[in-house]
Amino acid sequence: MTNTCACGSVTVTIRRKPGFIYDCDCNLCRKSGAAWGYFAADDVEADGRTIAFARKDKAVPIVAIHSCAVCGSTTHFTLTDAYQAEHPDVDQVGVNMRLFDADQLDGVQVQYPNGSAWSGEGPFEFRREPMTLSSETPW
Repeated sequence: MTNTCACGSVTVTIRRKPGFIYDCDCNLCRKSGAAWGYFAADDVEADGRTIAFARKDKAVPIVAIHSCAVCGSTTHFTLTDAYQAEHPDVDQVGVNMRLFDADQLDGVQVQYPNGSAWSGEGPFEFRREPMTLSSETPW
């Protein structure tokens, strides 16, 4: 599946639908406007010029969020070099699934983590029941 940012300057291709989508309410996810699907790095190809942002309130930020350098649409995240140095076995890229049309995501469950209340340790709670995307329940 392939789609683009709002202006078409960045193209994101994923080799399969995500197993689920997290629509998190933490400050970083909420302010970036993203809902994440998670993939191995080999399953994602992003082409085009992006700018990356890694949060400054963490000693070792986990992700760098990429946005189109032209229109500002959030496209994907990559793991930071510092995080990968500490966790070389982690292979993950997040893709903003809001780039994709609802019909492309038919059958994928959207889950709603309560990231704003999560301490960063252990599992997190969910703020509401999940929903499965379909023509009857579009995103």
